[in-house]
Amino acid sequence: MIKMLEKYRPVFSSENEGGAGTPATPESVLFPDEKPADPPAGEKKPGEGEADGDKKPTEGDNKSGDWKEYVPDPNKSEAENTAAKSEHDKTKPADDKDKKADPLDAVPADGKYALTMPEGIAVDQALLDALGPKFAAKQMTTREAQELTDEYVKVEQARAKTRTENWGKTLEKWVDDAKADKDIGGTKWDDTVATSRRAVNTLGTPELKEYLQASGGGNHPELIRFMAKVGAMIKEDSPADGGAGGSGKPAEPAHVLFPNDAPKG
Repeated sequence: MIKMLEKYRPVFSSENEGGAGTPATPESVLFPDEKPADPPAGEKKPGEGEADGDKKPTEGDNKSGDWKEYVPDPNKSEAENTAAKSEHDKTKPADDKDKKADPLDAVPADGKYALTMPEGIAVDQALLDALGPKFAAKQMTTREAQELTDEYVKVEQARAKTRTENWGKTLEKWVDDAKADKDIGGTKWDDTVATSRRAVNTLGTPELKEYLQASGGGNHPELIRFMAKVGAMIKEDSPADGGAGGSGKPAEPAHVLFPNDAPKG
């Protein structure tokens, strides 16, 4: 082990008689036969005659790839960050300044963001107007605000789909429960539907029918039970002067619903 260490010990030269003990450049262990090339005549070796900190920046030192956007300091006020960003932007390399900036990568100075919404969805302008200045204060670009909005829309669309599916299942259950009901379902179901329709068509309005269809309320077992009873009362009503199969004047709907009230006039 000792001999092996001796083999790779750096070589010290004593060619300079006046510099006894001064080490020469160590021999390269990996490439012992290669020597660093001497610089051309008139040029200095790297670092020669130049102290640390004396090197002046060259034109290529401030490359556009090294420049970064200003990051707001949480310890500073909004006005201080705005001023600091303005000063920082002045250091942006000329080649980047000359490029045409994409409006999506800019922060709206007035805090008003123009966002694109999917087809069928309208932007909540009141909400956007309220949040816009806060986005701008946090240096959020239009592109970043759009990305945030897109994610929010995706979440809301998924929620709406789930709500629709759950409501559809609720309506289906109402119908199943009504068909299975011992009073209005089973073998009585067809008659129940017919008498319920008679009640709505006779005493209701087109707007009522539209509401029952749009809301799904017409599928609820208790509403069907109620309309079936009303429809049955209308069907079984006798003429005002009595007599089965008589040809007297039909009773008024109000009298059907409230038979104990005597006709007025």
